Amino acid sequence: MNEVSERVRGWFAAGKRVALATLVETEGPSPRDEGAMFAVSSDHDLAGAISGGCVESTIVDVADAIFAGGPAQRSTFGPDDELDGGPTCGGTLHVVTRELDRATFEEFVGAQEREEPFALALGTEAPFALRLLHDDEAIRRCDEQTFLLRFGPAPRMYVVGAVDVARPLLAYAKILGFAVTIVDPRAPFAVAARFPGADVLVEWPDEVLARVPVDERTAIVSLAHDPKFDVPAIAAALRTSAGYIGAMGSRGTTARRAEALRERGFTDDDLARLHAPIGLALGARSPEEIALSIVAEIVKERRGGAGGSLRFGTGPISGRAPVPA
Repeated sequence: MNEVSERVRGWFAAGKRVALATLVETEGPSPRDEGAMFAVSSDHDLAGAISGGCVESTIVDVADAIFAGGPAQRSTFGPDDELDGGPTCGGTLHVVTRELDRATFEEFVGAQEREEPFALALGTEAPFALRLLHDDEAIRRCDEQTFLLRFGPAPRMYVVGAVDVARPLLAYAKILGFAVTIVDPRAPFAVAARFPGADVLVEWPDEVLARVPVDERTAIVSLAHDPKFDVPAIAAALRTSAGYIGAMGSRGTTARRAEALRERGFTDDDLARLHAPIGLALGARSPEEIALSIVAEIVKERRGGAGGSLRFGTGPISGRAPVPA
């Protein structure tokens, strides 16, 4: 939704009309979760996705019909549809497409910027009304013909260490919707201009983590791999409810860090929450690859994935031999 919002803001500023397609129901396998959105401008600029690319072209046709004066529509795409109109994942997608008015969009953006909890309510039957709901009582009154998509404050990521890996990590985290704070007591490193879109604090990380809001959606990532920074920071992180805590360092550094944390009173169960060495084993070497391995691990933990290959079984795919490990 972050990408869609940014693009739609520009379209409205340019005087374009906007059609918004929302995935309101799925049956069977689906490449996107319910609530995924795909926006089409009146001059065929596109943003977002509701599938792996197999139904979007049909939605563009639906949008054109709406721009021409037609009504909002509910479309169903099943596995028996033609290739350019049905999902190749084998499931069924139910999509509502309607014109998005600028006032509703600006109300949506304003609520997001104020980090207010609210819900986007979309009727799944004609006339497919779209409105924002700001109180629990209004949400409870919605019937089963209303699709509700709840919004609240963005999940947070706290990055300890304004090092080279932090820059691509910030870019990936923003794509995933995180509000990112980078913390480093070294002023020459913690320069806001190096990290556009992040809050940059020139403070000791453990002091910051002791006062900032943290919940189960929060990721805390230590990139400093310097014991005077990361041991106190990780100790502070382990005292929170953060859903992901990771720390960079070699296996030797990780072992020494674990011993230092045990000396501070942390148990093996506490240390089991710590992902160290950080990231999935992608063979990453560059800062960009390392950052990718970190966000991949965060997504794996968030979604409960196994982190292995998506290949079916162990045999060849399309006649090709499996790639050696």
